[in-house]
Amino acid sequence: MGRVASVHFLCTACERRLGREAGEPSQPCEHCRAPSPVTAPPVGSIIDRCAACGHDQLYFQKDFNRKTGIALVVVGSIFVPWTYGLSLLGVTILDYIVWRMVKDVIVCYDCQAVHRGYPANPRLQPFDLATHDRHVYGQAPPGAE
Repeated sequence: MGRVASVHFLCTACERRLGREAGEPSQPCEHCRAPSPVTAPPVGSIIDRCAACGHDQLYFQKDFNRKTGIALVVVGSIFVPWTYGLSLLGVTILDYIVWRMVKDVIVCYDCQAVHRGYPANPRLQPFDLATHDRHVYGQAPPGAE
C-alpha cells in the first residue's frame, strides 16, 4: 500500500496549512473560507511545477519531521556521559535506518508546498541553499555560486 498522492500548502489569506489529495476538487480554505484553486495533480504525475503556485523551481528531500530528528540528537547527547558516547552511535544508526525507510517529497522553493506520494522527477536536485536564498532574499550570498 503506497502513500496517497497529495499537496500540502499554506492558504494565501490566513497562512494556515492546507492539504489536497489527488482527485479532490479545489475548495475554499477550511479555516478562513478564502478561495483556494489548488488541486493535487493526478496520481502518478511527474511533478515539474508546483501545484500550489505554479513555480518551476523544486527540490526533493526526505519526508521526515525536522523537530523529531533534532529531538533524537538531543536525547542521544544527553545520555553521552552515561553511555560513553554510544548513545550518539545509536542515534546515528537509527538515523540511517530511518533515512533508508522514509520516502522523498518534492518541495517548492517559492511557497514551500510539499508534494507527497508522487514518483521521483529525475530532473530535480536536493535542496540548494543558494537557490533558496535567491527566493527568500532576492540574491544568493557572495561566493555561494
